Amino acid sequence: MTGSIALAGHTMAQDKDLEKISWSVPTQIPPAPGTDKQLGLAGVFTGTSNGVLIIAGGSNFADGAMPWQGGKKLHYDDVYVLEKGANGKFNWLRAKTNHLPRKIAYGASTTIPEGVVCAGGETETSSGSTAVFLMNWDAEKKDVVIADFPSLPLPLANACMTSVGKMIYLIGGESEGKPSAKCFTLNLADQKPRWKSITDLPVAMSHSVAVTQSNGKHPCIYVIGGRSSTASGISDLHGYTFCYDPTDNQWTGLSNIIEGKRPINISAATAVAAGTRHIVLIGGDKGTIFHKIETYNALIARAKTEEEKQSLQQQKLTLLNNHPGFSRDVYRFNTLSNLWEKIGHLPFYGQVTTTAVLWNDEIFIPGGEIKPGTRTSAISMGKLNSR
Repeated sequence: MTGSIALAGHTMAQDKDLEKISWSVPTQIPPAPGTDKQLGLAGVFTGTSNGVLIIAGGSNFADGAMPWQGGKKLHYDDVYVLEKGANGKFNWLRAKTNHLPRKIAYGASTTIPEGVVCAGGETETSSGSTAVFLMNWDAEKKDVVIADFPSLPLPLANACMTSVGKMIYLIGGESEGKPSAKCFTLNLADQKPRWKSITDLPVAMSHSVAVTQSNGKHPCIYVIGGRSSTASGISDLHGYTFCYDPTDNQWTGLSNIIEGKRPINISAATAVAAGTRHIVLIGGDKGTIFHKIETYNALIARAKTEEEKQSLQQQKLTLLNNHPGFSRDVYRFNTLSNLWEKIGHLPFYGQVTTTAVLWNDEIFIPGGEIKPGTRTSAISMGKLNSR
């Protein structure tokens, strides 16, 4: 999950009064070629290129069975291209290249002037990938051009990524089943670009979100929320806000996410920069039920009798089958005042394990999970309004 951010083109009015965002679902991801139904996708690569939104890869449980019912997670390589016409209507374009080189999900992506950079992810045979590539829309040929970039130094999934100009930042994630604190940059302005290490995150974690925003002087990298798997099987959940300043290669801990005076943990959320000093954090998993599910898993593994095991499994199933959906809350962080505040909520289920994209001053959130195991095909859109 990542923020793909362009700092230019936002009005100062959005800085003053970012109090209202109008949400809608203007379109849905269409069925993949050769199929008649789209069951939704989580963990897609997404971003904008030459006036279109590109969505690629992802996963779901296509046989209709949830993971706790033995459902098999399937990975995809399909590529979808969305165009917004002059009349405001959305059209799905048929690209000549409609498949990635591999079936993959839960990678990281960010938009740069050259297109959408995609990195890492899990495949059907591996929990992490070192693959990095660029997706670029060729409007004349009506095609998505895919170019390989230098491979990552280690296989990763569920990392977060953002960019400043031609500098790509890849942060955290999971590698070989463990949370990572490693952070890397790729400078596309270099004659021979290669991934370089920068200072580690203060905490090894995955499922965070990364956003580029100004600290009042220059663009910095903000990393928010996340979680860290542990040997006990019960993850540590986080509400951190970290800021990386490229001028001194240092991470600084800022205010944790709060609602009123109550600390909040959030993982797998989405976020975008708005104006010159705000970050909008959308949805996410606050972890209460996630923790309960992990606790049941740990208890089931330690159950001493079959009767105890069956009872615990039934309690876990009841919890999963009655999941209320992920968070609908929307928060705002001010990078100058270092303050968090809740500014509203979504009128529909929150979408996690996806990426929010700022496209023509509107927020787009494609697909994602709305409950454990349940994907959506919705493309949510948020219009940034000032009062």
